[in-house]
Amino acid sequence: MRLKDCVYVLVTMLIILIWCFSVKWSKHQEAAKRSYEVHDFVTDCDNPGLFKAHLNCCPLKHCPANYFPFHLYSGVSDVVAAKICLNNTIIMGGIRNNAGQGLNIVIVNGGTGKVLRNDYFNGKSKDPEELLAYLKTLKPGNIVLVASHIDPTPQLTDEIREIFTALGSTMVTSLKPRDSWVFAGTYGIKEARPFEKVIQNDVERNVYGDWPEMGEVIGCLPRITETE
Repeated sequence: MRLKDCVYVLVTMLIILIWCFSVKWSKHQEAAKRSYEVHDFVTDCDNPGLFKAHLNCCPLKHCPANYFPFHLYSGVSDVVAAKICLNNTIIMGGIRNNAGQGLNIVIVNGGTGKVLRNDYFNGKSKDPEELLAYLKTLKPGNIVLVASHIDPTPQLTDEIREIFTALGSTMVTSLKPRDSWVFAGTYGIKEARPFEKVIQNDVERNVYGDWPEMGEVIGCLPRITETE
């Protein structure tokens, strides 16, 4: 075979490979687009540039009018901190570097979406009475966002578990050491629907040896009106 013929064959094969790749990539993008439309959120955030810190919480969550988007991540092992996002903005964890071991808790004005308080409560360094006092500042209509890291249980006295139960939690009473827990509820509004997820610590099923995988919840919380 002459050199000219070899070049022709190689160029033809290259064109066919490029075409096949383009078709496959287009189908992949279309499938991904349909997937994100079903789940009602998109993954792209405004790119601030390489290595430039930003406070966006990706993926961005789109909610109807009069709803607040939120995203909760429990910590993973003793490596990745918990993260709490509201209105597509990081409130605790991530670039803010203000999350800690134990329970990370954000209290929000359910009418305006304004963050009122945020703190973490570590059973090794803080007395449960501090968490109890923190929760007793709740007023009707306040939104409570929780994400655990390492171990949520040292702070959970019976009285504190009762408070979370009143907020709508159905899992707090059964939490065990090293479980991953995320929770979003509203204080004093019986009709409000809570969001909650627990990844149980099970040495035979744990993803990370002695630690369970990340618990994650994403959703929309309704704005609380004065009449409610």
